[in-house]
Amino acid sequence: MKHMLKRILLTLLIALAGIRMQAADGMEEFFYESGKIKVVIGVAFIVLFGLIAYIWRLDRRVSRMEQQKGGKS
Repeated sequence: MKHMLKRILLTLLIALAGIRMQAADGMEEFFYESGKIKVVIGVAFIVLFGLIAYIWRLDRRVSRMEQQKGGKS
């Protein structure tokens, strides 16, 4: 039963990914034609940079906490 459920979910996921990719092609053309592609790329870059900065800061905090805990024990 678990095996069948995994197959069904995987098939559904692949089908949804294909539908999403077709929709993305139309959106890409729309943004190129309207001249908004630079805005989309800029926003994507800012979000990606923010995520990278957040992960970097979180890693530094965790490392600092690990060092403090290791020094006290």
